[in-house]
Amino acid sequence: MNTLNTILVAVDFSIGSRAALEQAARIASLQGAKLHVLHVADSSAVAALARSRESSYEIQAKTASEGAQAALIRWLEQSEVPANAEVTIAVGTPLHEILEHVRSLKADLLVAGITGAGDAVSGAGSVSCKLARKSPSRVLLVRSDHPQAFRKIVACLDFSETSREVVAAARRIAVKDSASVDFLHVWQEPWVVGPYGGTFAESTYPVIVFTPSERKAHIENLRRELHEFVRDAAQGIESTEVLQESMNHGNGIVTHAQESKADLIIVGNKGRTNLRYVLFGSTAEHLLTRLPCSVLVVKPVLE
Repeated sequence: MNTLNTILVAVDFSIGSRAALEQAARIASLQGAKLHVLHVADSSAVAALARSRESSYEIQAKTASEGAQAALIRWLEQSEVPANAEVTIAVGTPLHEILEHVRSLKADLLVAGITGAGDAVSGAGSVSCKLARKSPSRVLLVRSDHPQAFRKIVACLDFSETSREVVAAARRIAVKDSASVDFLHVWQEPWVVGPYGGTFAESTYPVIVFTPSERKAHIENLRRELHEFVRDAAQGIESTEVLQESMNHGNGIVTHAQESKADLIIVGNKGRTNLRYVLFGSTAEHLLTRLPCSVLVVKPVLE
């Protein structure tokens, strides 16, 4: 995460957003970046308050903004935030307002908690998943128990161009935080085809089964490709190249992250394989509840 000029952190006074704030402040200090702190008062809650008080929406929006401003200043005093950090209160739909501020500020990095108000793990992913998918900038989703430096990074690779950004980001963070990196490629047997023509169809027995020698050759090819892909980036940092076999990319990533006790997963939002669905497919919210650590989502260079 170098060449960062502007960092936006979205907060909602939750434990999760406290960790996001402190991680964003730490990164801003390391990078010399400008930190912007944003809190969005939900317009639906303001409208409900206006109805219950038989008041106008405008009056209640003003009251909510003033109350949130005072509360946020007190809340920020409990963390080490750069003196030049800018604080903004907005009233609207949280997802829309956060994305609009990313665009208007031309933020290089958006930071948010993986969980929101109440820190309820069962609700993880409802907003954070959409932020990761829709933000034009890189997105760092922070676990509530991890505001400090990263020590163990899992960089998820599928050999796409976006994966090169993943490799570069992993190296930069490893150098800044003195972290070790697992360069991880989750693979599926390419020859497993279901009896009805659909790849990975629900079937106990595949139609095509390669021999043990063919399987061994395929794994060796993957090992060589992975080594060549990360060879330059691995110079001068502590790193390991890992092949993880799994019928589901998300499960493979989560399994390895748990086993390696990772505190940061780095993944690209576009790639060759179903790796991009780890955060952006139909199972995204389920996976977010299982992630054992923070997640950095990187975007293609040309985005």
